[in-house]
Amino acid sequence: MKIIKIVNNNIVTSLDEQNREIIVMGRGLGFGRKPGMTIDDGKVEKVFRLNSAGENQKLVDIIQDIPLEHIKAADQIIEYAKNMLGEKLKETIYLSLIDHIDGAIERYENQIQFANPLLWEIKQYYPSEFKVGVQSLNILKKMLGIELPVDEAAFIALHFITAEYDTKMDVTFDIPRLIDDIIAIVESEFSIKINKESIHYERFITHLKFFAARVLQAKQMPDDDDFLFRNMIRDQYKESYACAQKIRQHLGECYGVEISEEEVVYLTVHIKRVTMHVD
Repeated sequence: MKIIKIVNNNIVTSLDEQNREIIVMGRGLGFGRKPGMTIDDGKVEKVFRLNSAGENQKLVDIIQDIPLEHIKAADQIIEYAKNMLGEKLKETIYLSLIDHIDGAIERYENQIQFANPLLWEIKQYYPSEFKVGVQSLNILKKMLGIELPVDEAAFIALHFITAEYDTKMDVTFDIPRLIDDIIAIVESEFSIKINKESIHYERFITHLKFFAARVLQAKQMPDDDDFLFRNMIRDQYKESYACAQKIRQHLGECYGVEISEEEVVYLTVHIKRVTMHVD
């Protein structure tokens, strides 16, 4: 590989075998070097291959002033997350997490801490992502000797949730709140307390996470022509359908979203399932 551009002493850009731009990282990789020179393979520690030239440039802009140790720590966290979450992450996780980790370290050094208002919800609704966040704190402590609070584990988890569900961060923040609202409406309408340890609750939450991501991004399931199915659900699950309609009204009033009838019908089915299995 030949150097195309020197980003800093530790980072250069090059081209891969398919002539696509890549970002190559390694201690001293760009020190005293010039474009056109061959990259010292023995110094290469990481190669970033993002999906587009635009994303590559954004990453270059982010990492050019970030210490190498911070980038390496963020990269190790991402590799751990890929193993834990099944590698279903959008490549933009490199952009957001490296920047976030560097900012978290700066806040730590300046003794600035933020409480995470969604700590409970993230632990409850996204246990795998929260586990990644907790392990991230362990990685940062081991690699950099810093000890961040558990609220930071939840902030890190939010970045992985965003990368998994391909949402924007403001949408990711709204999803747990929307789920909270739906759970509260269901429990109120049926005068029940849903068993948070049951498999039926887990399935309900899984549906709500995708449901929330769709409606908050205007990517809902469109109404189809299966009127027979919709009428059957309305007739057989009257109480659950009435509850779904209250949820529809609430989301319209509080989040400014319109819920399609198709979404309401499938929400009805899931409400029926979770309310059938209450101790």
